[in-house]
Amino acid sequence: IFIKIFIIILIVIFFISFSYSYKALNIENLAFVVALGIDSSDSKEIKVTFQFVNPPSTSEGTNQESKVFQDTVDCNSIPNAINIMNSYLKKAKKSPVHKNLIVFSEEIAKNGISNHIYTLMNDIQVRPTSNIIVTTCSANEYIKNSKPSLETSITRYYDIFPNSGHYTGYVSNASIGNFYNALVCNSCEPYTILGGV
Repeated sequence: IFIKIFIIILIVIFFISFSYSYKALNIENLAFVVALGIDSSDSKEIKVTFQFVNPPSTSEGTNQESKVFQDTVDCNSIPNAINIMNSYLKKAKKSPVHKNLIVFSEEIAKNGISNHIYTLMNDIQVRPTSNIIVTTCSANEYIKNSKPSLETSITRYYDIFPNSGHYTGYVSNASIGNFYNALVCNSCEPYTILGGV
């Protein structure tokens, strides 16, 4: 009898301890980073803009659009920006940081982005297929004004328009993985998409 009571208590403790972690990692409590913008900053070395998508809850139904919001951090490096954002924004701590789009301002690009590319490629949460854009305006302004007109989802919009070169020929396929490979190759030239608002 003592063993049965001990097993029941152990099962109850097991369920109680893991019920919070399920609730914390539930998809309704996640915010996904879909775009990352890098600008020069007056106070620090760089200004990093994060664009988040918070998927609609299941109680709202599937017809509801995802909530899109952005936040900016001034810091010395991209990993510091991610750490600051994790501690500042409650949901960012639990969010996957798989970015669909990485935007550099023209000012940053003129000074060279190879160090930022190396940093991002060393981050396991950055997909090599993430699209990379250099923008004539600030990266923050570009991300704020990127709104899909024919798509309902901003993540789908970020996936489709840079890859439209496969079937239209108007835009080159410029992913961070391709940029990195060309960067470390002696006979290649890295390139990005030039964007603007």
